[in-house]
Amino acid sequence: ICLIHFYKRRMLKRRSPELDIREVLSKLSRRLAGNLDESFYGQEEKVSFLLDLLKRTVDKGESNSLLILGPHGSGKSALVRHVLAEASKSDQWLENVLLVRLNGFLQTDDKQALKEITRQLHLENVVGDKVFGSFADHLAFLLTSLKVGDKTSKPIIFILEEFDLFCSHRNQTLLYNLFDTAQSRAAPICVIGVSCQIDVTELLEKRVNSRFSHRHLHMMLLEKFDDYYNLLTRISKIDDDTDLAVTWNSHVDSVFKKKDIRDFFEKKIFTFDKTVSHMKHFLYLTLIRMVSNGQSELNLAVLESALADTHTSESADTIMATLTDLSILEICLLIAVKHISDIYENEPFNFEMVYHEYLKFKRRKYSPLPEERSVVLKCWENLQALEFISPKPGIRTTGQQLEYILHTSQLPDGVLKKAVEKYDNCPIEVAQWMSSSLHTCS
Repeated sequence: ICLIHFYKRRMLKRRSPELDIREVLSKLSRRLAGNLDESFYGQEEKVSFLLDLLKRTVDKGESNSLLILGPHGSGKSALVRHVLAEASKSDQWLENVLLVRLNGFLQTDDKQALKEITRQLHLENVVGDKVFGSFADHLAFLLTSLKVGDKTSKPIIFILEEFDLFCSHRNQTLLYNLFDTAQSRAAPICVIGVSCQIDVTELLEKRVNSRFSHRHLHMMLLEKFDDYYNLLTRISKIDDDTDLAVTWNSHVDSVFKKKDIRDFFEKKIFTFDKTVSHMKHFLYLTLIRMVSNGQSELNLAVLESALADTHTSESADTIMATLTDLSILEICLLIAVKHISDIYENEPFNFEMVYHEYLKFKRRKYSPLPEERSVVLKCWENLQALEFISPKPGIRTTGQQLEYILHTSQLPDGVLKKAVEKYDNCPIEVAQWMSSSLHTCS
C-alpha cells in the first residue's frame, strides 16, 4: 500500500504542468516594460486624493492647484498617468475635459509655452494674427474662446512636468497667470506641477506664491527593504485564475522565500537603485534571459546573469574603482559626510561642517592626516568634480563662498563602506571610523 501511494505521488509530480515562460513574459510584459499601471501599489490614498481633486474640477467647476514632489523614480509621473487614465473612463470627462501637457525642458520660455497651449487647445485659427497687449490678455482670450453656449468654460487640466524649470522663466508670468486664474475662478482649471525638487516653492516669486493653493503631494522611494521585497513579489505575479498563473505565482512565492534570493535583491539591487522602474526593468530582463536560455525556473544563476545585462553592476564597479583610487584624505572627507548625514538625517551640509568633523577625527584618532585648510579644500573640489557631492538643487550659488554652499551626497548606500574595505593599506583608524556609528566627539 505504501509503495502504491509513493508511485501515485511520483506520477502526480510528473504530471504537473510545465511552465511556458514565453507566455509568462507575454502576460507580464505590459506591466514590466510598458507604462501600464493597472494597480498603483501602496499609493491608494494618493491616487484617491488626486482623482478626487480632478473630479471636483470636472463635476463641480472648482479650480485647484497642486504640486507633486519627490525624487527621481518615485512614481510622480506614473501617478498622474494612472489617475488621468482612471478619470477618463467617465463620459463627462471624454466630452468636456481638455488636457494640456507642458514640460520645462521643451517650453523654455513663456512665449513657447503659450504657443504650445494654443496648439493643444486647437485654437490656432481663433487666435490668427491677433495682437495682445500682455500675456494675461492672451491667456484670458484663450480661456474665453473655450466657453460653450451657456457661457461656462470647459474644464482644463494643466500638467507641468519639470515644474522647477518654469520657475526660472522671466517674471514667472505663466505660473502667475495660471495660479491667478485658478484662484479667481475665472475658469475651471486644475494646475498640477510635477518636480523632483522638494523645496520648489521657495523659487516662487511672492506674487506667484500668494496665488498658489499650497497643496502638496509627496512621493517617496521605498526606504525599507521589506516593503520593496513585498512589492517585488506582487509585481512578479500574474493577475488571473488560469493554470499558468497559479503555477507561476506558486513558483514565485517559493523562490522569493529563499534567503539567497532575498540577499541578492537586498545587496545587489536595492542598495544601488530603489526605484520601481528599475525593479520592473530588471524583472523584464530576467524573463527575457529565461526565454533565451530555455529555462522555466527562476533561480539565483538567472538573476546573476540578468544583472550582468544591466548597467547597475557596471556603474557600481565604476564607482568602486573610482573610490579606491582616491587619496586617504578624500576618503576621510566622504566618511565625514556620511556621519554628518546620519546625525542630521540626510540634511544638506557645507564644507565647514565636514571640515570641522574631519579635524576632530584627525586630532583625536589619526594625526598624520594633513590639517591645512587649502589642502582639504582642494580635495573637496575634487569630490565635487567627481560628482560624489553636489550643490543642493534650487539654491543660488552665485556670490556665495564655496565653504558655505549647501551640498548633498550622491553616493549610493553601502558603496563607501565596501570601498574602504577594499582600499589598499587603509589605516586601521580610518576603517574603524567608517564602521563606527558613533559621533566623533563621543
